[in-house]
Amino acid sequence: MIDPFFIHQKSANIKDARLNVFSGEVDGDIVIADSYRKKTKQVWKSTFRMKIFSACSLFIFAIIASRLYYLQIVQGAQYYGAAEGNRIQSIPIVPARGVIFDLNGNRLAYNVPDFALFVIPSDLPKTQTEEDEIFSVLSKTLGIEHFDLVEAFSGIPRTSNEQVEMIRGISQVQAVAIARNVESWPGILLEPVQRRTYEIHESLSHVLGYTGKISDKDYDYFSKNDYLLSEHVGKIGLEKQYQDDLRGSLGIQLVEVDSKNQPMRELERKEPTIGDNLYLNIDSNLQEFIYQALKEMTEEKESPGASAIVLDPRDGSVRALVSFPGFDNEAFSRGISSSAYKELLEDSREPLFNRSIAGEYPSGSTIKLVIGSASLEQGIMGRYDTVFSSGGIDVNGYWFPDWKYGGHGQTNIIHALAESVNTYFYTVGGGYGNIEGLGLDRIIEYGRAFGLAQKTQIDLPSEAEGFLPSEQWKEETKGERWYLGDTYHLAIGQGDILVTPLQVANYTAVIANGGTLYAPMIVDKVGRDYEHGRKIEPVVLNKDFIDPYNINVIQQGLRAAVEYGTVRSLSALPVEAAGKTGTAQFSSEKLPHAWFTGYAPYRDPEIVVTILVEEGEGGDLSATPIAKKIFEWWFNNSDKI
Repeated sequence: MIDPFFIHQKSANIKDARLNVFSGEVDGDIVIADSYRKKTKQVWKSTFRMKIFSACSLFIFAIIASRLYYLQIVQGAQYYGAAEGNRIQSIPIVPARGVIFDLNGNRLAYNVPDFALFVIPSDLPKTQTEEDEIFSVLSKTLGIEHFDLVEAFSGIPRTSNEQVEMIRGISQVQAVAIARNVESWPGILLEPVQRRTYEIHESLSHVLGYTGKISDKDYDYFSKNDYLLSEHVGKIGLEKQYQDDLRGSLGIQLVEVDSKNQPMRELERKEPTIGDNLYLNIDSNLQEFIYQALKEMTEEKESPGASAIVLDPRDGSVRALVSFPGFDNEAFSRGISSSAYKELLEDSREPLFNRSIAGEYPSGSTIKLVIGSASLEQGIMGRYDTVFSSGGIDVNGYWFPDWKYGGHGQTNIIHALAESVNTYFYTVGGGYGNIEGLGLDRIIEYGRAFGLAQKTQIDLPSEAEGFLPSEQWKEETKGERWYLGDTYHLAIGQGDILVTPLQVANYTAVIANGGTLYAPMIVDKVGRDYEHGRKIEPVVLNKDFIDPYNINVIQQGLRAAVEYGTVRSLSALPVEAAGKTGTAQFSSEKLPHAWFTGYAPYRDPEIVVTILVEEGEGGDLSATPIAKKIFEWWFNNSDKI
């Protein structure tokens, strides 16, 4: 180490140096063959040179002395403190991340030993050529692009002395190859770390999410909360939603290091607090079963995607939440390349998109559960009141059709739900003849009471709110007034209404459980073990806004749909089920989306099942067959849960 108390000039130590003053000799006793005058002149010249040299030497010495005084006396304490600071290092200890378990105690997300490559930007070679040589070797060794390595710290100032992770998921063979050279590469570190791994990939990818490096835009937030730039944090899904619980808290290690910054001995250690585990309400076997069922149906129908949700209507517990297609979240935890990420982004099926909570679609006829409940509650039409369906209604020359040519005849609410009779819902929604109808304002009021146009408050990030159109919205966005026909379309789930599959499942649960709207919950408990974990209690969002009698009428209509209506295929189930199909038109050039929503057993419901198949043509053709498989699986396996 260079002594800070010494003054260095090139390689010489000036503190110990000897000044080369005049050392020549004058032969005092020898008189050279010359005149006295010449000798006197020669001596005078030598004396003058000595005086000039001595004066310069004194001047230089004065400068050196003053500099030594400043360094040794004035700044001595500062240098000493710096030397001591370099001798002791404080090393943060990242805690082990909590494990995620499913309903049956199966591990879904946990940690495995791994190697990671880090860079300290301020220590990198000063020349671009030297730096490029290092990254060229790393690129070949790891089999990834040079750009992907450098991109990892592109937003970090080159003056930063904090460790920045470039990549993890390095194999042992690669680690050995890198270790041979890493000591000669300034600014490059190879260190053992823990990597997040997932037992099940695609089917749970949207639910579990994945972890990754802290992004530039998030760094300010995390740095204020005692996070290290090198830490991995949850990016989506439960990994993000429960980040602080899963992470735990940092430990710290004080170590003495030598002049080469190598640890010599540990002085003090505070262990980190391990992150809490998550215990889910989800059955991973059911989740995987549904994913495969959606995959088969989307391939058969050439559909771009699908969603399926299974809820316990008794408390809002989520038993399955599937969005197809999914993605390999393991690839993200290892460190996905920019080319692979770009491929996912450009995939027309949008595998990164969680359709179950963020997909917004026209509700189709599933909205008739809400419209029917509101009509009964407001006294628009009672249990036994009927309208005549002749195939549609004519309003000032505009035709609003039933789906069935020739109509359904005399229709009450039970029959209207069983066969999805549009004429009935046009009438109770917008009014017809001497029947007033709910009108737009009351439809919006009850839609919101059932949880529409707002988040369900599920414990996942990035949930969409859906949409209920209004007169003001139409005027401002389309420059048109609201027409009666708009209300008719809204009453059968067409037009501008948008819902998420989770919202449909949630308002179906209101009918199934007798009138309570819960916030769906994926996590059951949070803690180091299940027995002592913190219970996530059910959250009631709304209740008692529909009379139990009217709820029962809607239940009868959904049961009738299985007995003789649009979902007769469910009548073969080993238990009584209730349900409703939906067909949601959204484009004149593409097939409509297919819906099913329902529950079983009819008299004491255990599960609500909601299915959406994009461009699936009709609910009975693609959504109901999937629901049937789910009901069968549940009642063959639920005794094992």
